[in-house]
Amino acid sequence: MTQRSKNPLRLLLAVLAVFALLAVSCGGDDSGDGATGGDAEASESADDVAADDAPADDAPAEDAPADDAPADDASADDAPADEAPAGPSGTLRMAMTTDVQTYDPVMAGIAQGPYLMPVYDTLLVRSADGGVAPRQAEAFRIITSSSYELDIRSGITFSDGAVLDAAAVVANFERAKAREDSPQAATYSNIATVTAVSDMTVRFDLVEPSTAFLQELTWLPGMMVSPGAFDTNVDVTPVGAGGWVFDAESTRAGVQQDFAARTDGFWDPESVQVERIEIRLLQNDAATNAILNGELDLIFKDDLSVSAYKDAGLTIIDGPEPGLWYVQVMDIDGVLLEPIGDVRVRQAMNLALDRDGFNAAIQNGLGNPYPGWFLPTEAWHDPSTEQWAFDLDRAKALLAEAGYPDGFAITIETIPPLAPAVEAIAQMWTALGLDVSVNVGEPGTLAGTMRAGVTPLTPTFNAGHPPERFYRQRLAPGNGFDPFLADRGELADLAAKAFEATTVEAQNEAWAKTFAYAVNQGFVMVYGHATGGVVIGPGVAGAEMLPADIMPRPYGMSVG
Repeated sequence: MTQRSKNPLRLLLAVLAVFALLAVSCGGDDSGDGATGGDAEASESADDVAADDAPADDAPAEDAPADDAPADDASADDAPADEAPAGPSGTLRMAMTTDVQTYDPVMAGIAQGPYLMPVYDTLLVRSADGGVAPRQAEAFRIITSSSYELDIRSGITFSDGAVLDAAAVVANFERAKAREDSPQAATYSNIATVTAVSDMTVRFDLVEPSTAFLQELTWLPGMMVSPGAFDTNVDVTPVGAGGWVFDAESTRAGVQQDFAARTDGFWDPESVQVERIEIRLLQNDAATNAILNGELDLIFKDDLSVSAYKDAGLTIIDGPEPGLWYVQVMDIDGVLLEPIGDVRVRQAMNLALDRDGFNAAIQNGLGNPYPGWFLPTEAWHDPSTEQWAFDLDRAKALLAEAGYPDGFAITIETIPPLAPAVEAIAQMWTALGLDVSVNVGEPGTLAGTMRAGVTPLTPTFNAGHPPERFYRQRLAPGNGFDPFLADRGELADLAAKAFEATTVEAQNEAWAKTFAYAVNQGFVMVYGHATGGVVIGPGVAGAEMLPADIMPRPYGMSVG
């Protein structure tokens, strides 16, 4: 069911802020999404949450040993040497703002990750310092810029009893490579071959060099499904090698997803400290009320509720990487909507984005209104994007120059968690002279809509914006979010310089130019930078926000 609204009024961002604050105090349930802690439309998108700047020479020159694993690999409580560690106990109660769409890691998106993490775990994990550390793979080696090897830990089994070995990993990636409709298709299609070098060692040879392949294995592509489950309905019945199993009997579809700790077969039992995990489907303001009332232990942070969290004595953990509010343009050639095919129109729409107003109304003043893709503090920053700072008069002049002095009609597709932000953008473009409609669909459906070729552009949010991953999955010609196979000018040539670079500095410079070109051409329009994060309740220990994660992984977490 969809909701449709017209936005003929002038910019009223202050009013939006009042309504958002009232919603929190009144217990409404229709504001944010994983948008404040995840890629909202990326409910099916490969998000967008890994640091792609780690070059080959930043990785260990030799095997990374298992004892290099980050803190979340270890038990939060050090048991005395003469006592056996206690088994898992208690229930970790979490909230997500998008419903699970599938338990198949090949077809899921970044915002779905917290649902899948208990069941699958990952081959590798991001460490607190931004590097990559062992997980289900006990060691990894970078052979060349396009060849990698992983050694799988011995003794790991899937919940159906099958062994996680090199053959199982090969089978998983062969299955993934065959799914051209995967949100992670850009990652899988860049794998030329995956080979079992031995019973426990896997070799990956890539089509093109990558500065981020190992980081990909710390999230959805690093989640292994039991090969015995390939012919079953993995969408609803996951079979992984993680620390918990899906509890189908107690799960209530559309309300709550439940997981029970595994009694055996998990490689790191000390990190499984809670007996049960419950993930409830709640929007930001409802989740805020629930954690304030002691009904939840872990939720996404809502910027508009920060003062309420602090007043209640709750703990806020900020994400280590900035998130990004942006508009993605799919219809670059103007196939669906002719005016969007003119770069001057896209630039005018970019100039009309009042980022200071958005920050005040939607981000509670906690964001950064910088108009560029990367902040000046980031390695890939390019100052040329500063030319798109808010300037409504210049925007109107540019729109008139393009032949649209009276504007044009446009419909924006969105989902409930993103609706407040999208309504703000609609108000801004109404002030420019456009006739804007907002079509609100079901949570978790936006990425599919973007890929289907039925909408020209979409405001959205990414929990992170690493260069290579975002380029491959959102900007590169022919990517899954390029349904019209649009002409992207010099973009691919600029990105090629990053892939060909042999130094970190050269990679960074090339990515800076690539993304500046995308912003300057209006392929993407930034309207805010944010610090995502989570809120944890009293009695919760071991929660850690690692780079690229939209929510703490349950491994190592306990509840008192």
